[in-house]
Amino acid sequence: MNFVTEKIEQTKAGLIICFMYEDESKKSELFEYLNKLSNNELQKQIYEFKTIKGAFQEIFKYSINEKLKVIVAGLGKKESLTRQKFSQVVANAARSAKTLCKNKIMALELIENKNDNIYCAFDKKEAAKIILCAARIGLYEFSKYLKTDKNQIETLELIDTAVTPEVEAGAQIGAYTSFAMKFTKDLVNESAQIVTPDYVANLASQIAHEHKLELNVFNKKQIKELKMNAFLAVGQGSVHEPKFIHLIYKPKTTPRKKIALVGKGITFDAGGMNIKPAASMLTMKSDMTGAATVLGIIQAIAKLEADIELHIISALCENMTSGSAYKQGDVLTAMNGKTIEVDNTDAEGRITLADALSYCDTLGVDEVIDIATLTGAVIVSLGTNITGVMGNNQKQIDKFLEISKLSGENTWQMPILEELKDNLKSEIADMKNTGGRNAGTSTAAWFLSNFTKSKSWLHLDIAGTAYIDKSNKETLSGPTGVMIRSLMNYLLS
Repeated sequence: MNFVTEKIEQTKAGLIICFMYEDESKKSELFEYLNKLSNNELQKQIYEFKTIKGAFQEIFKYSINEKLKVIVAGLGKKESLTRQKFSQVVANAARSAKTLCKNKIMALELIENKNDNIYCAFDKKEAAKIILCAARIGLYEFSKYLKTDKNQIETLELIDTAVTPEVEAGAQIGAYTSFAMKFTKDLVNESAQIVTPDYVANLASQIAHEHKLELNVFNKKQIKELKMNAFLAVGQGSVHEPKFIHLIYKPKTTPRKKIALVGKGITFDAGGMNIKPAASMLTMKSDMTGAATVLGIIQAIAKLEADIELHIISALCENMTSGSAYKQGDVLTAMNGKTIEVDNTDAEGRITLADALSYCDTLGVDEVIDIATLTGAVIVSLGTNITGVMGNNQKQIDKFLEISKLSGENTWQMPILEELKDNLKSEIADMKNTGGRNAGTSTAAWFLSNFTKSKSWLHLDIAGTAYIDKSNKETLSGPTGVMIRSLMNYLLS
């Protein structure tokens, strides 16, 4: 998809989306321009006939002529329009508009919201980021296996009276962030018969070649030499051999910071010997969302030529049941020498992350962040619209929580308490891999904390938010690309 910033009179769009606050009579220059093209009919429809009042997510569709359609999208009350709500309006409007645009060029009005509340306030640079991400969320569909003649938008335009370098910079960040989201969702939507550990490793190789990144891909023998026996055990029941990928972006100048981003990479999770019920297995191709997320992010960071050094880590395998699968009661030794008694083979993600986090200790990075579809317990605690955030550095956690809120994504800190170690007490090993139903999310995070020496470690549990069965105000059912906007803004901050 192409992204363009244009002045009002230069637009080539076949459909234009403009915005309207509830019960506000002030008209933007874009609205005046469109009204003039309509011979004042647009103004009549809205301000005389009261076809739309500008209520939150209200939509009015109008045809100026055969070549140009208009959507007026309601923003609701100006004082209550948060960045998140603005994103929801844009996504909904873009979704409503995609079948109306005949020339495959959609334009959106660039607005700003001056407000004392920082979660409502955004300038045009921030608006450019929000709009391009949200519009692409609204337009997203995975149609690879469908016979469809649907009209596909090829270009998104941002329209303003004057295009400044700041707006261009914001648009660039928004464009590459939205690319990372689409890349992630496409990879998660692909079937597990395609997305094997070897497939993802080959994809990482293509990414490294395209963006001139450093890449290490470790095969089964090399993984064993690294003493990642915990990770190896999870994948031993599958015919597809595990792969461990380490992808590195380095800036042209001295990096401001070095960060390791770890993505859980279970390309299919059948539960192992603790096999999942059939219904629970339906979306288990999405258990590699963490890996897909970090692979999308490094491409965006490389394109933006960010001033950080970024290490992408993922332990890739399938968790299957077979004669060679690991079993309850097995004792595994992780890369850092700690031993794990397998209490439940379906708590496999934390076992692979144990070795991935231990590997990060060899890199000399300033921060470690992992993102994982880790626990069903986080869904019980927070539902499907809030990501659980944990870690060992409160300053880092606070910064991420603030940035995620400004990014329009819902997060909530959950505790990691020393007392949780009693939940994982083992008579024959350093710890078990599960500890019962109570405090499952925090217990899993405490388990992970045993495998990192980093003083700035952040853990994101996206089990509830990565893949949703029911559409929300912004995103349709399926993969969401959750936390990509927050992580991009965090890495660039």
